[in-house]
Parts: sequence; structure tokens; C-alpha cells
Amino acid sequence: MFISVHLNLFSEKQKNDNKPPVSSGHITVDGTDLNYTVEGKGMPCLVIGSSIYYPRTFSKELRNHLKFYFVDMRWFAKNYSPVNLADFTLQTITDDIEKVRSELKLKKIIILGHSIHGTIAFEYAKRHPDKVSHIIMIGSPDIAGNKEQEDAIDSLWKTASDDRRKIQNKNWKILADMKNLSPAQSDVETYCLMGPEYWYDATYDARWLWKDMTIHSDLLHHLYDTIFINYYMFRDRRNVPVPTYVALGKYDYVDPYTLWNGHDDIPGLTKRIFEKSGHTPQLEQPELFDAELMKWIKEN
Repeated sequence: MFISVHLNLFSEKQKNDNKPPVSSGHITVDGTDLNYTVEGKGMPCLVIGSSIYYPRTFSKELRNHLKFYFVDMRWFAKNYSPVNLADFTLQTITDDIEKVRSELKLKKIIILGHSIHGTIAFEYAKRHPDKVSHIIMIGSPDIAGNKEQEDAIDSLWKTASDDRRKIQNKNWKILADMKNLSPAQSDVETYCLMGPEYWYDATYDARWLWKDMTIHSDLLHHLYDTIFINYYMFRDRRNVPVPTYVALGKYDYVDPYTLWNGHDDIPGLTKRIFEKSGHTPQLEQPELFDAELMKWIKEN
């Protein structure tokens, strides 16, 4: 696997204006550039997924406590070398993360992931527990790609308000009328028009989060449709490799908090349900999210 690193520090003025320093660069893996952005100060926290999307979801205040390393995964990489999907596995992904950690010279990290990236973060920590101090999963599934997950989604959606369901039905009609979308455009529009299922505010427009994003839909769909088919996080062992925090939104109808029922007996696993959040509590309830997360980190 070929690896190279490029680093670009921002201006001296920016580094000296009493704000935590910011830097960016990329790590090249098999011809794909995994861009990263470093923001904040404090304990190193590797946030996997996107160097564009995820910095937008965390508060400025949290950057005073954690030094964030926001890094792309290949499905969101701007400079992308296509892969043979048959050879692209969960092991490939966790190997990419380990290369990133190593090249950034991070000895021990908090690893954080949102949605399916949180599940990936857990799988990385299972393989490299000596490199991880804490796992943080936000709106992440512990079960995926099977009827059990589908039943949980259907069951929770039945509890949604009539107004929420009406907005979603209207949005489905809007999506059906959209023509000539590229696969990437279709993915973004589907996500945004599923706002009633993703956000506490059923009318929330998430398009700003996707601005300037690159999406490789073939690889992204492979992730969900092949790699995480019939996935059970605790299939073999009911334990966690290091202290693990799971932040869940009560109004997340995509990765329901109810999937995590029955795990209270697992040592080292802490589950927190945010009552006025959907899929992204760090953005929907930032002050409470920050306080709860930092309290947990200090206690663990």
C-alpha cells in the first residue's frame, strides 16, 4: 500500500490570533488522497468520515477541549482512485484508518464516528485497542443490513407525529419529480429530503452540510449494501475494547436508539439519549452534547 503525506499550515496570523491552530493536508493511500483538517487543542480525537462535513457539526467550544483530526474516508475523497469493490472490505477501511493514525504520528487517540462511521470506529478499535483510549459513536447502528434493523426503523417511525409523516410524504413526492440527477446528487437529495427522519426539526434543510462535498456513490453504496450486510456489533462478544460512549437522538428514525436496548449489561459501554435530537445530536443540542461528552471523558 503506497502512502504519502502532504501538510499545509495556515497563515501565521491565524495561528497567533488566540484561536486554536488549524492545519490541513492529505495522506495518499493507493492513489486516493485522504484529506484531513486539524482543529482545536487538547486530547487528540480522530474523526473519521469527511474533512468537510464533520467540522461543520461540532461546536467551537468543543475545540477548546479536543484536538480534532477530521479525515476523509475514501467514499468522500476529492482525489479518488477507483477500487475493485470485491476487494474493498472492512479490513481495508480499518487499515486506512491505521495508516492515517500512524502517518499523523498519533500515539493514542479518541476515535469518533457519526452514523456508520461510528460503527467503523468501533471496528477499528477492536483491531487496535492499544492505539485507542476512548470510542465515541454518534447515531451509529450496532445492527445493520438485516430485518432486525428494518423492523426497528419501521416500529419507531410508527410513533412519529402525523405532521412529521405528512412532511416526509410530501418530500418523497418532490424527490420522485427530480430528474437527471447523478448518483451523488441523488444521494444528497435523498438525505436532505429525508429530513423528517434525520432531524428533530422535521423541516431542517441539511444542504449546507453537503456543500463542496465529493461523493463516490458506488463505494458508499458498497459500504451499506455489502460490507455492513447482516452486521451485529456484539455478535461474538458482548464487550467493548476501551471505554465507549454512544450518543443517540430520540428522533433518529434512520438509526433508531431502540437498536441499543438490552446492552446495559456491557461493562465500559455508556449510552446517552438526547431528547431533542435526531441523527446528529452534536449539532442539534451542542451545549448539552459537549457537557455530557466531556464529563464522560473525564470520568473514563
